[in-house]
Amino acid sequence: LGVEKVGIHDNFFELGGDSILSIQVTSHARQADLHLTSKLMFVHQTIAELASAVKRTGADAAVAGDEAPEGSGRVELTPVQRWFLAEHPSDPNHYAMSVHLSLAPDTDPAVLGRALEAVVDHHDALRMRYAVDDADGWVQEYGERPEGLLGVRDLTAVKNIEQALDDAALEAQQALDLRSGTVVRGVFLRMPDAAPPRLFLAVHHMVMDGVSWRIVLEDLAAAYQELAAGRPAPLGAKSSSYRTWSRRLAELVRSGGLDHETAYWRKAVSASVEIPCDGPAVSTYGEVAVESSRLDRSVTEALLQRVPGAFRTRINDVLLTALGRVLRDWAGAPVTVALEGHGREELFDDVDLSRTVGWFTTICPVTLDVADGPWETALKAVKKTLRRLPGRGLGFGALRYLSEPGSAAHAALAAAPRPRISFNYLGQWDGTADGDGLIRGQLDALGADQAPGGRRPHLIDVVAAVSDGELRVDWLYAPSAHSPATVRALADDFATALRQITAAAGN
Repeated sequence: LGVEKVGIHDNFFELGGDSILSIQVTSHARQADLHLTSKLMFVHQTIAELASAVKRTGADAAVAGDEAPEGSGRVELTPVQRWFLAEHPSDPNHYAMSVHLSLAPDTDPAVLGRALEAVVDHHDALRMRYAVDDADGWVQEYGERPEGLLGVRDLTAVKNIEQALDDAALEAQQALDLRSGTVVRGVFLRMPDAAPPRLFLAVHHMVMDGVSWRIVLEDLAAAYQELAAGRPAPLGAKSSSYRTWSRRLAELVRSGGLDHETAYWRKAVSASVEIPCDGPAVSTYGEVAVESSRLDRSVTEALLQRVPGAFRTRINDVLLTALGRVLRDWAGAPVTVALEGHGREELFDDVDLSRTVGWFTTICPVTLDVADGPWETALKAVKKTLRRLPGRGLGFGALRYLSEPGSAAHAALAAAPRPRISFNYLGQWDGTADGDGLIRGQLDALGADQAPGGRRPHLIDVVAAVSDGELRVDWLYAPSAHSPATVRALADDFATALRQITAAAGN
């Protein structure tokens, strides 16, 4: 949490905790043989309360699984994977998630390559490969680890270092290939002027999400430390496999287990309204521009650690309240956003996803109806809306993409319009760097994670994250659809709204 002192009666969410951090807590608890779930953390929000609910798992505890240590065989596609393959028919290979990292000065690229191989061997989803079946369309299955996971690029004598970095990153991003199973590609970068080396790591989005990055980077650092010391690099027990989760979710939907949510989602998709545009309402990845705003450390700290306690709410509620009012003032009516979530919901008692790598993201429509008046009243209204979401939004994509054709859910949701604006809070990233370990810091993005000709699903993507103690909000948009002045005004109004909420919490 980045809090120096935490008492046993302090509330996790009122100190800036969120659902993503709760998964990290449960992951570390599991490594200490403590059975702790995110659901328990939402019910028992202090250490004192959790102490009475947590149980020891024991060294021989098992979680649901259906495969040998090295996965093999076909894996059911999840809703977000089905969405991706349906929406990106022209160039599905070029769609990555990437990180650009500063490394320890003495990092050995040979050892780093072996550490990356150990991580790919450990996490089955990083060995997926894909094919098109005449009967079933796209299918995925586990394969062998490909060779050449990590390349080395010597940039010590390069004059235009920024261009060289971008070129190296783009080469890795464009090397990803679903059919061959090349879903991971890294580049070790030797920098000029005795600067610390860097790592650029691209992973295809089909097997990666924000929570998975935290797992992968933690395991990469741990594996490197062990291998550099001349020891083996065991990465501990696995949690449930991606195949187990995807199969169980599909069985739940097809057995009617989520049918009761259909009416809610049918109403949710009918509430969407158009947003103002300055030009044609289409967008490609190649034309994306960004307007960003940043809250300094003091405001961010207050937003994370004072506002939730003052208003008995959570950070995600606060961000969406501010966003809802800004969008309503701009559009003249409540705006429906595509709300992204981590998707690792605890639907099954014997399925543990705390250390599972894969793409679990959920996307669901939420209408943010934020009227004028005190921020406390607005926060209560948005909090009520979000708590009313069935299963934190997982059912929308599950019903839309896993329901049998001809079912009521499929008929209601298959052709539902997509909101023009998306929102994604990525949580706090400060814990991914280690002052004296392999990873020393996260750096700015490089290259292009998506094929430039690909069509974006939303006109504006609002992405928020806390890094180096500051909240940064990126507004990704298409200049053909919205002018820089329009988006700059929205970004500024959003930052102003958050400062107002922070000030209200201190009164």
